[in-house]
Amino acid sequence: MIYAVGIGPGDPDMMPHKTVLLLNKADVISGFDTVLKLAEKHFNPKATIVSMGYKDQSEKLEKVGELSRDGKTCVVCFMGDVNFSGYEYLERIHSSSQEPNPVIIPGISSAQMAASKTLTAFETSVFLTFHKRGDISKDKEFLVTALKQGKAAIVIPLPWDFMPAEICKYLIENGISGNTKIHVFEHLTWPEETSYSGTLAECDQKFSDVSIMVISTESDNN
Repeated sequence: MIYAVGIGPGDPDMMPHKTVLLLNKADVISGFDTVLKLAEKHFNPKATIVSMGYKDQSEKLEKVGELSRDGKTCVVCFMGDVNFSGYEYLERIHSSSQEPNPVIIPGISSAQMAASKTLTAFETSVFLTFHKRGDISKDKEFLVTALKQGKAAIVIPLPWDFMPAEICKYLIENGISGNTKIHVFEHLTWPEETSYSGTLAECDQKFSDVSIMVISTESDNN
């Protein structure tokens, strides 16, 4: 059996209790190196750890699939929540591990944390990730349309090609007011968490690849 679990935004104490219990007893725990480090305090000390990077993920997930078919309880760790920007990775579990039906256990995402910090309701906003492979032009157009319709937006940037400063510039060029308020959070729930607040026109800072952006429905008219 393979479980796909969201380990939360970074703070290991923000994992669902069910996920913690599963990590405590899992035979095999797998995921990207940076993700595993955030969750390791809850690992079964006897578990086989299958860490991976972008270049060897297919090979490593194939190994996880083999261990699962041998009867091992396998857990693949996702950053945040599987359902927030995690489906490309989930597809690799299907293809490389040959597991068509992994059990998904949701986690807390950075999108939820950013929404809470900015009092942004999901029913009045859109969530959009640019952090994916392939053409993002349609997603960029969708973001403009949503903002023009009065929606707020919670956005995961694309390192390093479409980061907050580039997003702000693109939005202004496509008719969104430069006075629109924004918030950018880095390393949410980590000890080094930082935040930035300003407007589209003011944002020219460089941010890390662990950042998320909230574009408000409000404008700064001062």
